[in-house]
Amino acid sequence: MKIKDAPVYKLADIAAEAQAQVQAQYPQLDPVIAISHQLRASGFAADTLTVQSTRYDQRLLIVLHDARPNEVDYEFSRLSEEAPFAFSVLPLVALDLPQFVRWMTGPLAQG
Repeated sequence: MKIKDAPVYKLADIAAEAQAQVQAQYPQLDPVIAISHQLRASGFAADTLTVQSTRYDQRLLIVLHDARPNEVDYEFSRLSEEAPFAFSVLPLVALDLPQFVRWMTGPLAQG
C-alpha cells in the first residue's frame, strides 16, 4: 500500500469535516488535526491521527494498524503530560462525522 492510500487519510478527511462544523458552531474551539507516519518510519505497520485542543490541553490519539484494518486504538490525554498509552479499541466504521463532532465538543473541549 502506498502511504497516500493509507486509511488514515480517509479518517483525516472525516475529522476535517467535523472540525469545520465544530468551528462554525463553536468559534472558541479550535481542534487541530495531524497525521503522522512516525510509527511506520520506525518499523511499525501503523499510522496515527491526532486531534488536539491546545486551549483545553487535550489530545485524542488514534492509531490505525495495518494488521487490524477494521478497528482502531484510541485514547484521550492531556497535551501537557506524557500519553499514558492506555488505549481503547473501536471499530473503524464507528469513526464517523457525528463521532468526531461529539469528541471535539465533548472530551476535547473540557479542561
